[in-house]
Amino acid sequence: MSELVTTVREAITELALGDRGFRRFGASAHRYELAPPLDEDAVVAIERELGATLPPEYRDFIREIGAGGAGPAYGLFPAEVAARAAIRQQRGPWHVALPLAHFGCGYVVVLALDGIARGQVWLDARAIDFVATIRPSFTAWYVDWIDRLAQNALPDGFVPAGACALPSALSGYFAVWERRLGIPAGSLAGDALRDALAQLGPGAIEVAADSALPLFEPGDRVDPCIVCARLVTSFASDGLDQKVLAPGVPPVMLR
Repeated sequence: MSELVTTVREAITELALGDRGFRRFGASAHRYELAPPLDEDAVVAIERELGATLPPEYRDFIREIGAGGAGPAYGLFPAEVAARAAIRQQRGPWHVALPLAHFGCGYVVVLALDGIARGQVWLDARAIDFVATIRPSFTAWYVDWIDRLAQNALPDGFVPAGACALPSALSGYFAVWERRLGIPAGSLAGDALRDALAQLGPGAIEVAADSALPLFEPGDRVDPCIVCARLVTSFASDGLDQKVLAPGVPPVMLR
């Protein structure tokens, strides 16, 4: 844990200085701000709430660095709030997991608290049948986020391409225009593509939560995952702006 204790605050300060407009993925949500650390009594209360001890790396982080805020995806959930929203399952390599962050599109990053997966960081994207380990530990997950941003590299997307609702929605929208113009499927390009995208104003596309998501109500509007955000960015030269995506609501536990 000494690596994080000595470097995280300085690293986050540097990241914030390099992104004053909060343009990096998720930055407008966490704004590079860490919540104050918790005292031992508060951490013990969290463990009592969960019915499980916290993995040492995460426990030390919320005791010595911050109990939420700046972090991967849309930022770390406040530890005390996350404990009340623990995710439980009957089968699998873990039975109890602590929500760490909203990954986007309603998916959640979790920290396994028991079983053979204890201490591992998982992505719970059950709405698209993707529940898998993404990093071996909390430290590995958090340091990878710092390293990638420091090198101006994009975060890992993890979610299989085309699995989310947004790609299908855009494909359907393009298909309508292709039929309207009487051109072959998949051939919308050039001025015709730009004309189609110009019709999509700010907030024109909403990503809605699926009924299978653990931290959102069915139909809740959610912020996009990195894969969907990249998809929108890929059309930037054709005039599509990230503002076309309607902003999402916070997870239920934060409202």
